[in-house]
Parts: sequence; C-alpha cells; structure tokens
Amino acid sequence: MTEGTVGVRRIVAGICVAGSLSLAASAAPVADDYARAERVLDANLRGKVANAAVRPNWLPDGRFWYPREDASGHGEVVLVDPALGSRHVVADGAALQASVPIASPQELLSPDGRHRLSVRDNNLWLATGSDLPTPLTHDGEASYGYGVLPDFALRGIPRRDGRLKPAPFAVSWSPDSRRVFGVRYDERRVLAYPYLATAPTDSFRPVVHEVKLGLLGDAEQVRDGWFFVDVDSGRTRHVAVPEGWNTLTEAGVLGWSEGGDHVYIAIVRHDRPARIRLLEINARSGEVRTVLEESSTTRVQLNTYTYGRAAVRILPGRKQAVWYSARDGWGHLYLVDLRDGRTLRQLTRGAWGVRDVVGVDADEQQLVFTAGGREPGDPYQRRLYRVALDAGEPVLLSPEVADHAVDAGASSLLGGRDPQLLSPSGAHVIDCWSTLVQAPVCALRSTVDGRVVLELERADDSAVRAAGWQPPRRERLLAADGVTPVYATLYLPPGYNDNGRFPVIDAMYGGPHVTNAPVAFVDATATMNPVARSSLAQLGFAVVSIDARGTPGRSKAFHDVSFLTAADDQLDDHVTAIQQLAQRYPGLDLDRVGIYGHSFGGYSAARALLRHPDFYKVGVASAGSHSFQGMYGGGIHGMDRLVGGAPVYADGSAQRPADDAIPALFRPLDNGALAHQLRGKLMLVYGDLDENAMPALTLQLARALNAANKDYDLLYLANQDHELFRNDRYYMRRMWDYFVTHLMGETPPAYQLGAARD
Repeated sequence: MTEGTVGVRRIVAGICVAGSLSLAASAAPVADDYARAERVLDANLRGKVANAAVRPNWLPDGRFWYPREDASGHGEVVLVDPALGSRHVVADGAALQASVPIASPQELLSPDGRHRLSVRDNNLWLATGSDLPTPLTHDGEASYGYGVLPDFALRGIPRRDGRLKPAPFAVSWSPDSRRVFGVRYDERRVLAYPYLATAPTDSFRPVVHEVKLGLLGDAEQVRDGWFFVDVDSGRTRHVAVPEGWNTLTEAGVLGWSEGGDHVYIAIVRHDRPARIRLLEINARSGEVRTVLEESSTTRVQLNTYTYGRAAVRILPGRKQAVWYSARDGWGHLYLVDLRDGRTLRQLTRGAWGVRDVVGVDADEQQLVFTAGGREPGDPYQRRLYRVALDAGEPVLLSPEVADHAVDAGASSLLGGRDPQLLSPSGAHVIDCWSTLVQAPVCALRSTVDGRVVLELERADDSAVRAAGWQPPRRERLLAADGVTPVYATLYLPPGYNDNGRFPVIDAMYGGPHVTNAPVAFVDATATMNPVARSSLAQLGFAVVSIDARGTPGRSKAFHDVSFLTAADDQLDDHVTAIQQLAQRYPGLDLDRVGIYGHSFGGYSAARALLRHPDFYKVGVASAGSHSFQGMYGGGIHGMDRLVGGAPVYADGSAQRPADDAIPALFRPLDNGALAHQLRGKLMLVYGDLDENAMPALTLQLARALNAANKDYDLLYLANQDHELFRNDRYYMRRMWDYFVTHLMGETPPAYQLGAARD
C-alpha cells in the first residue's frame, strides 16, 4: 500500500477530528486521504440530503400532494390540506400521481391537458387524447425548424446524435389551448463550426462534428422570427422581429392576454446604450406594439441572474404587468400599464434587490417575491415578501435568518419550469429555508402574515454527515477598493489550527451570470461550479469561494464592475479578500495559494496566474473561455452582450473586417496576450466535444504559451463535453494530484476514483 506525507502538514499530533483522524492519521497512507475526499465529492453527495425540497402538485379543491422519501429511502406520497392544516401519507399515492396529466419529456402539454406537442423532422407535431401525432407545421427544415433546439443552445452534437430529445423549444401554449406561439430560429447562413473527435470509441478514424455557431464579429449570426399556429385549423402566421432587435431568449414568453389573443415578449439590442422592449403581439393580425422601452449603458436583464426566470408577471385581468428593472441602481419591481407603458407605481425600492417573482394571487391583488439585502445580515440570503399591487410597502413573510429557497425556476433557455410554489389562490406558499450548518426545513406558509401553517419536512442530512462532509464558514470581507463588502464561503481542512501552515485554493467562477459562494445547505454539499471544494479540503487545503464585484445578486453598480473588464477586478478582490482571511485564520499559508475553475472559471483561473503571478502559484483551468473573439457572439446568445456589448472594430463596424481582427475592447481580455507573464504551474484541461467553451480556445492559449516559451501542462479528455468537471473521474484525480504535487509539495498516491474498495 502506497504511503506518503500529505497528512503530516495538516494534522497536529494528538488532535482527533470527528472520531476519524487521530495521531496515527498524521502518517496514514495518502490513499486514505483520497478515499475520504472521494466520499464527499459533489457527485457522491448530490441528492443525498433527503426531503430537502417540496414540489407541490395542486388539486382543484386547494389541497396538494408531493412525493418524499421515508426513513428507508423508499418513495411515498403526502397529501396536504391547507384549510385543515393537515398532512398525512396517502396509502394509494399512485392514484394521486395518475390524476396529473402526464406528457413525456419530449412533449409539451397544453393547459387543458388535451393536446401534446412534439418535434419531428424539424416541424411541430400535435397529438390529441390517444390519437397518434400528426404534423402541425409543414415547412420546417434543417437549421430552420419549429420548436427545434437551436445550435446556439450549445447541445448540437448530442441532439444530432439522437442522445438528446428535448421538448419543443421556445414554444408556448395560449391559456385556452387554442393557439401556439413560438420563436423560430434561422441558423441556415451561420457558418459551421467543426469539432474533431480525435479518439472515438467505435472507430480508428477521427470524426468531425459540425454545428452552426456564429463567433464574435461574424457577418452572419442567428436570425429569429415569431409564429402563431391555430390548433384547430392548422393555420400558421409568421411575424417579423423588428429590424436590429432580437428576442430575449432566456426570458421566453412573458405572458398572454386574458382571451389569449395577445402575447407579451421582450426584445433586446446590445449596441450602446443597450435597450430592452416589452412588446405586445396580436395573434390574429400579427401587429407588433411596443409597450415600453428602457436602456442601460451596460447590460439589460429581467433578472439579476442572467439565466434565472424573468422577474416579470403579466396581469391579464388588470391589463397591467409587473416589470423588473435596475433603472434606479437596484433590481426592483414596477407596476406598468400594458396599454401605454406608463409606470403606475414602484412596488419595491431601496438599497436591496429583488431575486424572483414567485407569483400573484388569483385576484391579482398581491404579489409574492423573494429578495436579498433588505434585512440585516448576509445579502445573499433570500427572504420572502408580499406586496399589494395598489398600495403599501413590502411585508416580510419569512422571519427566519436563513436562505429561503422559494424560487421561480430556471430560465426558458435552460428548459426550466415554474415549480409553482405559490398556491393557485395565492393564500399559501411552500418555503424551504436553510443555512450552511442547518439542513432545509420546509413549511406551508401563509402569504397574509407569514405564519407557518404546517411544517412539511425536516431534511435528513445524515448521509452527507456520515460521508464526512463538514459545513463551510461564511465570511464578510472587503473588496480591493477597501469599501465594498464582499462575501466568501470557506471550507477548512479537518484538523485546521492557527499554528499550522495550510495551502489555500481559490475555487472561482467569475462570470457575470451567477454567484458561486454557497449560502445554503444543499448548495454547500454539492456545489454547481466548481465542484470538489469539500474534497480538496479533505486533502488538507483551505478552499474559498468569493463573490466579488462584477457578479450578480447585489446592486447594478456592483454587477457592472465586470462590464468591459471581465474577471480582472474580481481577481483583484480575490487577492485582497484572501489576504484578509489569512489575518483571521493565521494557519492559511499565503506563500502557497492556488486557484481552479471551469468554463468562465477556467478563464478566471488561468488569468489569475497571468495577472497575479506573485500571489497565485498553481492553477487548474478547465474548459476556459480564454478569448472572447473566439467565443460565440451576437445578440441572441453571444458572450459579448454580457461582457462588453456589441463589438466595434477599427473601421467602426460590428462585423469583423478580417479573419484575425480583434475589437479594441476585447483585445486586453485575451488570456493569450498575457502568456509571457506566466511563472506558476498551470494545467489547461479541455474536452474535444465541448460546445460551451470550444477546445480551440484552450489550444489557442496553448499556442500563445508555446510562443512565449512557457512551461505548462495540457490535459486532453477524449469525447468529453462541457460536463467533464462533473463526470470525468480521471480529470478529478488529475486535478487533485496537481495541487498535491505543486501546491502542497507532496507525492500523490496511486489512486483511482470510482474503483471498487475492499
């Protein structure tokens, strides 16, 4: 059995942690450290916090049922009656589940449950009742279909291979189930982007995959148009998007009019200033009317998080809408008149931000929403509120100091659906709250006064605790400007003590889309991006994630820091914040600081070593978006709209005048331009079928490092896509080894993740 000394530097003799580490552990085989790290790997803990959420299925009489796990891990169904405040396990749960109209994952069910839409041969097909599907549209073609997942959604290869069969994309039923509205994406003129599978498993000859992908500055980008289909007659009406504008894809359909004759949608354009419009489209005539327009010198969004569901609600009975805007410097809600776009009243205001619109009561009198920062304490903890649409201030419904996971689901671009946590009447809401140390508690809460009507679940965290997972710590720090508060989540290694010397790893994402420092329990056990924070802590590293300036979830000014600068100011904040942490935790060794990240985090990790070579000594950058001129561009799904707006080349055009032209704005954001500054140990990782961060981006950075005569490591993963950081055990072991070798200065064991253990 291989032995080593990783444990020596991290465990003081005589300390026993959680009954598993003792004096003997200081000389224990390194393989045991890896085994402990593997047990708390995110993939092994995901879903292991039982009954951490409640997803209700509302019945016409106001009751609801939801599935849960019993103490043995078997499924059962619970029926809840809010009027009686009762909750009991149903003996015949199958009957309740059968009462819900079911469609396959490839189908879109109509509101009345009678019709099902699917996609076949680039057209929409309709099935009614038990009838077989028949074509609803007829002129769809390759790269210009109806309901087809477009290539810009970055799943073109598995869709073409038949491994991905999604429901109709960007398609919405009218409330009366009589019409279908959708966005039709035309990618026919977009240039093909090649992916080379150099080591396919079923051939010795490399395979070329091609998808339609427009890069920054390409003359031909995706075009979009709208269509309506009358279900009874099959008549299709096409409607043009206003010239120079594009549908805000992640917002989807915002709502319908009361009679289903009008649909509401948002369009955007990303020149300076960027603009967004709320449109009303007449289903009968195709007439397009602008309800309102607003602009921003940076980004225009309908949620502080790019891929969150739009925080907008159409109120058909009132002919009004609740509209999200950061016009006053914070993300707030406004009541607007759909007839003329006038703002009737600002529903929320102050130095805090709205997170999600949960819903509106049946009478369209009260709005329920979540927000962060209105109450004292951590601004990333969501709290639940209601506000009357016509008068009054928001009312706090959730007094517990915790993160209240009452969300509206992911955006349409990600295929998210509203979990419908608000009851149809609007009188009750499902609220699940947690902290980093407290597992979720789920309750039925009154939206009148916030009273807990009935506790539904206390999540069971015994499995993650038994695996050895330990809660991280939450820290409030200051940004590099010395004024702005930033927040961090710190995973300390077992046996940490202030007299030790523990190497530090910065687990970073850094994109303007999301935050990544966990504030809630389940997120802390199985993080989204990057993963392996708990695992690296088990290996003896102090692992920290910091939500620095430039990330969402705070003020507009806080978010706008990353516009035109990408991750640069964030990295300045990270360096400053880690230095502050070392003052609070003297055992952190600032002479041994590493960083890793995936996707935008891969860009950030490589950039950290290039911009701060005296601070960051070791980095692992997987699937990095290392140059924005090599990324997908355009107004529909381009990275440019989030980082710096539409490109402007030397000739003043937004179209690339030469194949190698780079807009002045994006040139300094290219990691390759800083290749000559590399001094630390850097491992670049890529999968050859990654559509989100194309392999060419990593290899082009490698070319720049070669030209600068710099040493680096390159890890190629055959047949891997963007999910490599979650599902590739070889990558995970190599990443651990890299930090153990170059940051900790030890020899890693001969260990294989996922291998059978005696």
